[in-house]
Amino acid sequence: MATAIRLSGLPRAAVVGLLMLCWVASGCNLPLTADNADYPDDSAAQAAAGNGWFSQAQRLRDLGYREYQAQNYEQALNYYRQALDLAAATEPAEFSGDLFYKIGRTHLKLQQFAQAAAAFDNGLKQYDSGQPHQLAILHNMLGTTYRKLGSIDQAREHLDQALALRRSVADGLGEARTLGNLGLTYLAQGRYAKALAIYRQAQQRFSELQDVPVHDAGTILSNISSVYAEMGQYAKALAYQQQALAIFQSADDQADIAAAYHNLGYIYAEQNDRQAAIAAFERAIAIRTQLEDRFGVAETRNNLGLALSDQQNHKQALAVLASALEVLQQLGTRKQVGATYDSIGSVYARTGDLEAAFNAYLQALAIWRETDDRDNARITLGNIGALFERNNQQSLAIAFYKQSVNISERIRNELKAMPEQDQKAYLARVQGFYRSLADLLLRQDRVIEAQQVLDLLKVQEAADFLGPVRGNRNTDQGVAELPAEQDIFKNYAALEQQAITGARALAALEQIGRDRWSPEQQQQWLALDKQRRSLQRAFTSFVESEEVRALVDKLGHEARSQMPALAQLRPLQDNLARLGGQAVLLYPLVLQDRLEIVLANALSPPLHISVPVGRETLNRAVADLRSALTRRQDDVEQRAQALYGWLVKPIEHHLKQIGAKTILYAPDGVLRYIPLAALHDGRQWLAQRFNSVNITAFSLTELETRPIREPKLLAAAFASGDYDFTLGDRHFEFAGLPFAGAEVNDLAALYPGTLKLIDRNFSPDAVVPELSRFNIVHFATHAALVSGKPDESFILFGNGERVTVDQVKYEWSLRNVDLIALSACETALGSLLGQGEEILGLGFLMESAGARATLASLWSVDDGGTQALMSQFYRGLRQSGVSKAEALRQAQLSLISGAAGAQSTAGRGVQLGDAGSAVSFKHPYYWAPFIMIGNGL
Repeated sequence: MATAIRLSGLPRAAVVGLLMLCWVASGCNLPLTADNADYPDDSAAQAAAGNGWFSQAQRLRDLGYREYQAQNYEQALNYYRQALDLAAATEPAEFSGDLFYKIGRTHLKLQQFAQAAAAFDNGLKQYDSGQPHQLAILHNMLGTTYRKLGSIDQAREHLDQALALRRSVADGLGEARTLGNLGLTYLAQGRYAKALAIYRQAQQRFSELQDVPVHDAGTILSNISSVYAEMGQYAKALAYQQQALAIFQSADDQADIAAAYHNLGYIYAEQNDRQAAIAAFERAIAIRTQLEDRFGVAETRNNLGLALSDQQNHKQALAVLASALEVLQQLGTRKQVGATYDSIGSVYARTGDLEAAFNAYLQALAIWRETDDRDNARITLGNIGALFERNNQQSLAIAFYKQSVNISERIRNELKAMPEQDQKAYLARVQGFYRSLADLLLRQDRVIEAQQVLDLLKVQEAADFLGPVRGNRNTDQGVAELPAEQDIFKNYAALEQQAITGARALAALEQIGRDRWSPEQQQQWLALDKQRRSLQRAFTSFVESEEVRALVDKLGHEARSQMPALAQLRPLQDNLARLGGQAVLLYPLVLQDRLEIVLANALSPPLHISVPVGRETLNRAVADLRSALTRRQDDVEQRAQALYGWLVKPIEHHLKQIGAKTILYAPDGVLRYIPLAALHDGRQWLAQRFNSVNITAFSLTELETRPIREPKLLAAAFASGDYDFTLGDRHFEFAGLPFAGAEVNDLAALYPGTLKLIDRNFSPDAVVPELSRFNIVHFATHAALVSGKPDESFILFGNGERVTVDQVKYEWSLRNVDLIALSACETALGSLLGQGEEILGLGFLMESAGARATLASLWSVDDGGTQALMSQFYRGLRQSGVSKAEALRQAQLSLISGAAGAQSTAGRGVQLGDAGSAVSFKHPYYWAPFIMIGNGL
């Protein structure tokens, strides 16, 4: 598996030239964005030189800056620190402040973010409130540094202070630069719409200024390009990057021209235009070579190497990567060295040279441990797991996949953002490790552990749509590691420690210089070189060692008993038991060659059944059934029986034995686009036999709530009017829903005291401040969940305003809400089916905002049919002891039986025919689209 291709010159959020690289399995390409940085001010040094006088501290500072410009960063730090020692006694505080600033920037060049933050913070202490310009610069740099550390709240706090200071002194250029950096914090969280809005503000501010540096004007365009690239809108990304390139070319700014070509290469690579990507990377390398930018050349060579490998030119790719590695090692940039080792390992893995791949991954992981870089450690661990899986060492593969997954869970549990990463691509690759782990566990019949991984997978898939999300107290613990697996990893850790200590000792010798080695040091080098060469056979020695073999044998017994895993299962079984033992958890896992079904209940360990149906066949059946449902086709029962045969029939006997009445359903992939209630056993619909609730990992530890004793309802509707607008490359046209007004009036009659808002009165300003006062929130309006595009997913309000997924997640409070109903929501509008992350994400979205359950629809629904179903649903919800899921099922049964009436008009999002025409609501098109997500019991 290949690592990330990196983008250049402009890290995904960052100071120009302070390149944040990201490396991810399977050839992840990340846009390089640029901070709008404040550059060192050496006017004082220049003035002193003009007077022909320097103090010793000033001379040292000047020497340090020369080394910094020559990219000799460790030597620069050495001079700066010497100057700082002298400055305390001979120079004013401002001099020390400037030195701390320079030290911080140098640490950034070395990717040493914690040290950079400490230096900038010390620099702040050297200035008082009467020096707003210097304070603003340091707050700006602290903001960019904390973003790189993943501390987004701290980053924004400092950037807000920088912004206020710059506005107080009418520093328009500084204000625009800080706005650009603020935009990068939103980009780091995957909040693309917000990032674009901030960039637009920065762009507007630049346009109001005279003599804006070319670099700044081009940087904003380049960063906007990066946002569009991460959103998958490559045509726009190319257009903005080419505009940036033209600006840089007009000023003959060679460094920025090279960065732009690098970024163009990234975009081409993302579009799988490898030839264009290689050409762009080669242009960047040529320019950077002329500029003697050794770091930049090495960085682009890393990207070029992976692009060449993608074209199966592995030999040349390895040569290019080796040349990049040599330079990065000379520069001492440890994380970039680790990234390149990981890239080399990925290329070797593609060639089938597992020994060389393992050794390269070993070197990379040693660096991640040394630098405490968990984000990248989990990727390399997953790559090693894939290596063992490829070598048919399944038990070892599981041990390493577990390490990768559990590090991912610890990071996610801390709710850290993932700066400098393309979150979608990054999460997708982490997801791959979760799926591989679940697949291997099921192949070995380790069902309890597999069920834990499936819960974790749902969290990561929701994060793929929404950004970082929470799970529950069980998922926070990750997947249980068996004692033998822990011991296997201890053996690997010994190899890793050899690599770390050996690399450190070799580096120390290299710094001395070979021509100055003593005889003892020459002998030390020979011994270390022998150790390094012995590690070249680490893969074979590890796999074939007697100790590891014994542990693998021991693991077979432990896996059969699964004792640690059983401990994690018990809380879930206790939850199911509290529901009376008649609720089961159904986990399907869609794999390439089969469907794996895991069924959990209160009485026994999970059941595991493998169904031999390929992914393509299953996907086609889902698409056919969805078409039959949404187009009201007569053959819908036949198509529903096919999926029933794969998904429910294999567990039918067990459902009868348990006496199951409720299925808690965690669908996987395309199965999310089909409601479980609409499957058919040949005699009746599943809705006629079972309650069904789509659950998230978030709701697993709280499967039921007490009945709502005093319902307090907020009901709102978009009943009349027309709105059209464009989001991204999609145009939306929405008309008012005539039955929605009647729907809200019905609810107000059922629930006295209801806050009723219709059309213009139904606005975000009227609704959002009121949300915490109600325990039921009902929106009869259009909403769209667009597969793969959270930035284009929204709820439409009656006054025409739209609330995005981003706003709900970060600005809404639903902590008192037991149920939020979106009675005209639709998914995958006008697009091919994705993997349903948007549907899963909706549940996580509302739960993360505080709501216990969400009622939403899977396709554009009929207006009159929805009014009938909602009226029955809310009547059922008023009955004592009736759960939300049961109320929904009873409402569905009323439509199936024809008891709910038979009037229909224009559909919610589709035209059904002549208004007022009499139709039957028995077809599942009318009653099946609504699913309960979350805590529905």
